[in-house]
Amino acid sequence: MNFELTSKYRELIVWFFIFCLLISLPVRFYFLQKYEFETDLNKSKASSERTLKLLSRRGKILDRNFQILAEDIPAYEVGIQVNDFSFDPSHISLISKILDIDSKNLKNKLSNKKRKYIVLNHNASQDELNKLKEEKIPGITSIYKYKRSYPEGEILSQVIGLTNFENNGQEGIELSVNKKLSGKDGFKKYVRTNKGEIIETQIIPPNHGQDIQTTLDAKLQYLVYQELKKAFDYYKASSASAILVDLKSKDILAMANYPSFNPNDRRGMNPNLLANRSATDLFEPGSTVKPLAIAGLLQEDVIYKDIIIKTSPGYIEYEGFLTSDFKDYGTLNLSDVISKSSNVAMVKLCDKSNSEEIIKNFYKWGFGKYINEIFISNREGYLPSSADLSAREKVSLCYGYGLQVTLIQLVGAYTALFSNGQFQGLNLISGSYNGNENEIISSEIAEEIKIMLSEAVNNGTGRNALVKNTRIIGKTGTTKRLTNEGYNEKSFNASFIGMAELDDQDYVLGILVRDAKENGEGGGQVAAPVFSKIIKSIQNTL
Repeated sequence: MNFELTSKYRELIVWFFIFCLLISLPVRFYFLQKYEFETDLNKSKASSERTLKLLSRRGKILDRNFQILAEDIPAYEVGIQVNDFSFDPSHISLISKILDIDSKNLKNKLSNKKRKYIVLNHNASQDELNKLKEEKIPGITSIYKYKRSYPEGEILSQVIGLTNFENNGQEGIELSVNKKLSGKDGFKKYVRTNKGEIIETQIIPPNHGQDIQTTLDAKLQYLVYQELKKAFDYYKASSASAILVDLKSKDILAMANYPSFNPNDRRGMNPNLLANRSATDLFEPGSTVKPLAIAGLLQEDVIYKDIIIKTSPGYIEYEGFLTSDFKDYGTLNLSDVISKSSNVAMVKLCDKSNSEEIIKNFYKWGFGKYINEIFISNREGYLPSSADLSAREKVSLCYGYGLQVTLIQLVGAYTALFSNGQFQGLNLISGSYNGNENEIISSEIAEEIKIMLSEAVNNGTGRNALVKNTRIIGKTGTTKRLTNEGYNEKSFNASFIGMAELDDQDYVLGILVRDAKENGEGGGQVAAPVFSKIIKSIQNTL
């Protein structure tokens, strides 16, 4: 009896499992069919889905009058799919001619069996691509892109800078505001049926880069650059730089260097010409700091404006070193000191002050610190620590030796001097900086120094800066060039920093000519005439 009962239970259990199995098969079949359908659908969708990149444009760089200084224009990356190429010598010759590339170099690249793709030109024009297509050369491919164009070429290249092959900023303004100028590519996704119909589309539009307006004036930049080029040739100099500033707005209107480079043609480019030397080259300023040093001494009541200094016999031995003037100037007042540029007088005047006050004064004028407000690469220069200065080094600072500055720093200091002693900083990017005025010296002292600088041009070392019917004030500077081996006794930095009062506008202009070899060597002989010619050129044009 028990045996029969056990067998029935076993039979029921078997039938139960058979029932469950029969039920699970259609359920399994249903889910399996659904999964495979979705998988096949996704595979089909993936095989027919396409993504198209929507290129973003880099922002334009504009001058103050909205003239384009840098912009994106259409271009193509042209290359060869090596496996599809004919290797026909006539095709190689045509490619070399149309794209202006070395045929021998191209042959060497094609001979490398490991290469599957060769870039022929990163930034070919539409015209060049059309010519290649007309020749029906097999294996030629092209990718649409943008390339940077610089309409003003070499005239503004060291300020504007340039981009790399990926169109990212590499130098100058292009680098300093790269984030604002850069755009973000968009994309278009779509699904195409076997019949070619588009059944699904998703579009994310590109975000184009922001346009940047500078304070530069392309017309004035051209005038300044051309005069620098003439000076470079006439004086057989190694280089020259100039900066022009609107005194009222503190806007940099021109910032030029010569020699320069053409950013539209990278072949054979000299990397030494990339730097904006007016903002990065350090030099000892020489006599151009004498008015700034005297202003500081007056401000701190170390000296008084009617002081008389005896400079005979034209030299002075101080702390074991001899300092000389061009000749024996005898007894001088402060105006004479600046006008005749007496080193002996500066030694005697600065001997009355302490090192800390002298360094503090130069720092107020903007020396020894970066000019962050202009948004381009620049150098802080060199100001020694007051604690480490000997008495001899202290007085040498006052006639421009023992410290190093850039031309932009010197122009910034004189802009403050001509602005009644108020330091505000300079502008290069429109609307990017609105600094507060900081008083360096009183307006009364600033006016006294300006009168002295007027005398320095009318009757002193700056006579060659004069312009007919125009008030010119300023100061010359001449220093021996410092090398790794010490001072070069036959090579000089010639400078002039001054202001021209025109009918509708006052300009501050700084000139630096390096290593003039002919027709003069000092600030009065070389830099002052360049100043005069630039101001005359501005008058005649505007």
